[in-house]
Amino acid sequence: MNDQRPETTGDFQPGQTLAGYRIESVLGVGGMGHVYRATAPDGEEVALKLVKSDLARDPVFRKRFEREARIAQTVEHAHVVPVVDTGEHEGIPYLTQRFIRGGSLAERLERDETVTLEVATRVCREAAAGLDALHAQNLIHRDVKPGNILLDEEGVTYITDFGLAKDTQGSLLTRPGQALGSLDYMAPEQIRGEDVTAATDVYALACVMWECLLGKPPFADRQGMRVLWAHLQDPPPDPSAQSEVPSAVGQVILRALEKDPAARPASASEFARLMDEAAAGA
Repeated sequence: MNDQRPETTGDFQPGQTLAGYRIESVLGVGGMGHVYRATAPDGEEVALKLVKSDLARDPVFRKRFEREARIAQTVEHAHVVPVVDTGEHEGIPYLTQRFIRGGSLAERLERDETVTLEVATRVCREAAAGLDALHAQNLIHRDVKPGNILLDEEGVTYITDFGLAKDTQGSLLTRPGQALGSLDYMAPEQIRGEDVTAATDVYALACVMWECLLGKPPFADRQGMRVLWAHLQDPPPDPSAQSEVPSAVGQVILRALEKDPAARPASASEFARLMDEAAAGA
């Protein structure tokens, strides 16, 4: 038995326990926290997310994390990863989610670089359904990217990680002027710090589809602030001109990447429907 006591930094090791959960392995470490594969007291396998201690002391971030748990608990959908439990360990909040065996879309793309059009449209359809479930609750994900799309062993798609989610009723969880998200997938309005809508997630999902089919996001050839400027003002090239992506599919993706949110498909599922139709006609 490992009775070593870790510092309260979130840096737990396999064999240690946290609030009754036995840590089995580290799934990921990022700027916001640590994610572990763990075994619950009832023997179920879960993904346990623990906020980094310095962020746990930040009331703005802490509120955002706590909202993630509350959001995920209220949204029940076949393509949204459910939260199993929430709590606090020595002043640091955590949540546990159903463990999706199979990994993320990011891991799949790192291994295979691209996926087939059939797989891409299925991922789009199922991720869009999960996003629509969030949007129906007036919630915007704001960080749709391959790392936040999980694939189980049968290839079923799940949306996860709502730590940046914001409701459309005006709950402010970021400091004024602060834009949160991942550079390669951020919509222009999000970069400008304007109101985000379902169209913001549609834009990000289109960036994900681009990466699925071409092996990299639309403006991956830019670095740092140049990526942001490209999202703000540069028209993306036609995907079908750079690869074997069918022209009709490329046009649907370009429509979802319009700078004006009103010019994009009306919902995530509408974008997925257009993708399906374009792929079927290819």
